[in-house]
Amino acid sequence: MILKVELGSFYSRGDERRLFEGFKEIAAIRDVKGVGRELMLEIELAALSKEALRELLALLWRYEIPLAPLRAFAEKKKFSWLNDARGYWHSDMFAEHSVSAPGKRQALSIDA
Repeated sequence: MILKVELGSFYSRGDERRLFEGFKEIAAIRDVKGVGRELMLEIELAALSKEALRELLALLWRYEIPLAPLRAFAEKKKFSWLNDARGYWHSDMFAEHSVSAPGKRQALSIDA
């Protein structure tokens, strides 16, 4: 499975390096490729455990990377816990539009 995520800003080269080190520590992530301001994460679903997905979720959250691409996992019985509205990730993952600020995330409804 290829998961496409949008990158935010890095505050230093070390900050960027730590994000990629975090991806390397998740065994289910087979490859990471950058395309402009997006990353393509190649994930082996069979190797993705609950703990590994929690690590990926936390890593994306820490770097204020939008969580909406992770919604695809919530449809799988194995990861149904993602649908828990009490989870810190829920509003960001399921909101159509969200804005992130350091340390604070809030879902916004945008009327057309």
